[in-house]
Amino acid sequence: MFDLFALEMDKIVFLFFFFSFSGWVGETIMESIVRKRFVNKGFFKGPWVPVHGFGGMAVYSAGLPLKPYPPLVFIAGALLCTLVEYLAALVLEKGFNKKCWDYDTYPFTWWCNYKKRIALTTSLFFGLVAMALVYFYWDLAIELIRLIGSVALFRIDLVLLGSFTVDAALTIQKYIKNKKAGIQNLVDGLQ
Repeated sequence: MFDLFALEMDKIVFLFFFFSFSGWVGETIMESIVRKRFVNKGFFKGPWVPVHGFGGMAVYSAGLPLKPYPPLVFIAGALLCTLVEYLAALVLEKGFNKKCWDYDTYPFTWWCNYKKRIALTTSLFFGLVAMALVYFYWDLAIELIRLIGSVALFRIDLVLLGSFTVDAALTIQKYIKNKKAGIQNLVDGLQ
């Protein structure tokens, strides 16, 4: 059985940012198409959506034992990602007065969403993404790690962690200040 924590820390850090960046790219492209202009998606200013970093590793850990059964990978991925998305929405809304998405505003989800936080069509998409992750994308990320090499990987991780720490500190400080002032922290695209 796969044990995520059996990986060295430098690989875990890189995978977190690899999936965070991949999620940011996917969301930014989708949102930009829907809004017909460039939209920088995400909670932070940098090109990362951490929920995708954690989600990518969680989906792979849960999906790997199910790999011989693609329908189960699909179902488990859809359910796990939907749960993570709903919890992320609650944390952002309650903790930071920030609404990152509203499924009433998308042409393909307005009819099948729950409290504007999760949507059936998105959950089905998550199932497909989970299958891509388990059958292809994880191996691509591991191969990229191998090609980078351990010394360069360590340096890349340091730059990513430093950049993310500064971004997180400044962003969270701003959102807390706005929340105390009663200002809603909208993500670009919902304004």
